[in-house]
Parts: sequence; C-alpha cells; structure tokens
Amino acid sequence: MDWRRLALGIAGVAFAAVLMFMQNGFRNALLDSPVQLLEILDCDLVAVSVARYSLPTDQTFPILLFERAISDADVTAAIPLFLERGRAQVRVAGQPRRPIRAVGIEPELGWFTNDKIESQIAKLRAPGTALLDQRTRSTYGFHVDNPEQLFEQKIELSDRSIQVVGLVDIGTDFANDGTLLLSESSFSRYFPNRAGGKPTSEVDLALFRLQSTADATAVAARLTSLDPQVWVVLPRQALINREIEFWNRQTPIGMIFFVGSLMGFAVGIIICYQILFTSIHDSLPEFATLKAMGYGNRYFVLLVIKQSLFLSLLGFIPALITSWVLFELIHWGVGLPMLFTPWRIAVVLVLTASMCLISGLLALRRLLSADPASLF
Repeated sequence: MDWRRLALGIAGVAFAAVLMFMQNGFRNALLDSPVQLLEILDCDLVAVSVARYSLPTDQTFPILLFERAISDADVTAAIPLFLERGRAQVRVAGQPRRPIRAVGIEPELGWFTNDKIESQIAKLRAPGTALLDQRTRSTYGFHVDNPEQLFEQKIELSDRSIQVVGLVDIGTDFANDGTLLLSESSFSRYFPNRAGGKPTSEVDLALFRLQSTADATAVAARLTSLDPQVWVVLPRQALINREIEFWNRQTPIGMIFFVGSLMGFAVGIIICYQILFTSIHDSLPEFATLKAMGYGNRYFVLLVIKQSLFLSLLGFIPALITSWVLFELIHWGVGLPMLFTPWRIAVVLVLTASMCLISGLLALRRLLSADPASLF
C-alpha cells in the first residue's frame, strides 16, 4: 500500500468535506439565527402584524387588539413583547454609538425556556437596567468576559444612562449584532417617541398560553379572525417555520450558500477522481490479469465502490473534527448558531460518500470498456 498516496487522498476528501460542512453551516446559521429569540420563548401562540414578513422588519399592531384576544376562553396567559432597532443606539464609554436590538417584556417568570434568563429576569424590575446578550459582538466594547467590569461600565442607550445587571444567551443574526433585554417600563423610558409618544401602544409580538385541552391551530385561527387585516396568530413552531422558509426561499443568501455547497461537492469529485484514476491506472496490469482470468465487470465495480466508500469514511472523520472546531470558534467569536445536528452530519456524510462513488465510477470507465490484451 502506498501510504503517501493514501494520506493525500484522505486530505483531499477531508478538504472537500470541510468545504461542504462550512457552506452548509453558514447556510443553516442563516436559517437558525433569525428564530433564536422565538426558540427561547415559552408559549403556544405568537401574534405578529400581517405586514411583518420577517422578524427583523418593523411592523406592529395595536395593543387594543391584544387586549381583546386575552378574553378568549382558551387563553390562560398572555404578554406583549416590544422590539426596537432603529431608535436603539447604544454607546459604551470610549466607543462609538452603534445600533442594537432592544427587547422589552414584562419581567415575569415562565415566559422563557432559557434558564439563564429566567433566573435573572427579576433584576429588570429596577428602573434603568438591562440584561445583555453575551453573544453581542465585541465591537460594541462590552466587557462580556469580565462581568464585574461590565456592570461598572458607563453605557448609554438612546442618550440615557443604562446599567447592565446580567448576561444572558440569545445569539446574534445577520440583522442584529447584539441584544439588550429590558422591562416594559424601561423600554418606554428609553424610547418615549415610539408609536407617536405612546411606546407600548404598538406591539411587535404577542405571546399566548392556552388551556392544555385547547386546539392551538383552531385558537390561532379564531384569534386571527378578530382582525385578519392587521395581525396573524400562529403556533410558535409554525411562525418559526415561516421565518425559516422566508430566509431560505425569498432571499438570495440561502441560494448563495447552496451554490457554495455544490461547488464544494464538485471540487471533491475532481479531487477524488484524480486520486482514484491514478490508483486504477497504476494497477492496470493487475486488473488486466484478473480480466483475462475471467473476472467480470461486476467484480471491478464492487471493488471500486468499496475503495471509494473506504476513502470517503477515512476523509470524513478528520473533516468532521476540523469542522466541529471551526464551528465552535465561529459560534463563540461571532455568535452565529453553528449547530451540529445528527441530520446535518448525515447529509454531509452522504454527500461525501456520493462524491467518492461518482469519482470512482468515472475513473473506472476505461477499465470496464477495455480489452484485457490492451491493458498490458
């Protein structure tokens, strides 16, 4: 066995697999990141404005509509949630002013699945306080790595002093580089000019909890019918799916990363083809002898398939480890949710195996069509 050639082959397959992992990772991060806030909300239904085609857009509905919905017999609890991006300008002492996402919510327990938020939400009852997303980009100047210094930093939100009293884990996305979580009263204080001087009269999201026996889809349709021209009420997972579908199909970014994955696949085919073709070419005299002895094409096809799968597995293992390290570095450094799931790993494994199989069968064409005498 030529160990040097085997090592080169493994490196080539691993390189192509890492390319596919990274392209799929960025594409999935694009789809996962906009719904991170929805993922940590503990509710059955979410209401949004009909005009809000994606979460980063600034479209609201009247709180009077929300108050009407609370009276529904199947609604056991409800809470409004306010988002601000345009007016939310934060400045850390010594740093320039930068936009940030501000999330306003009544500091009540039980509305988040994130234990870190639940354990600190009561801190927001003090006026002028906020919880900072620890994934917020370092360009803001927050001392995220040193909470004691962070809590003493001089910070302004919309030209008013604000104190960070805790760190939570929400995550950034392609529209938001950071997040501050505030109480509803603090939200009104920092954005007094919102909604014509009535900051909480317009709601961005409304969260509803239902009776355990209630049909969520039926209740959602009933609440939507209160004013279908203004808002739409959906089960939380349905809204998450809608958001993912929008970013996947209605924006060019998803297609860009999909094309990147195809390019990684094509590069891998070329690399594997060169490796397997060279291996087959160097072994032509031995293959010719086997052909002359009566071995059929089926034997050679199975042989190359086994060799291709063996090469794909040997290359996939270092690619998986390398990609995991890169995913972690990007997740901690940038805040994007670079997630490794069994399904996503399986997809790249299948693509890697397919890449090697296609290359092997292409490299085998000359052997299958040639007369044994011509191979000596």
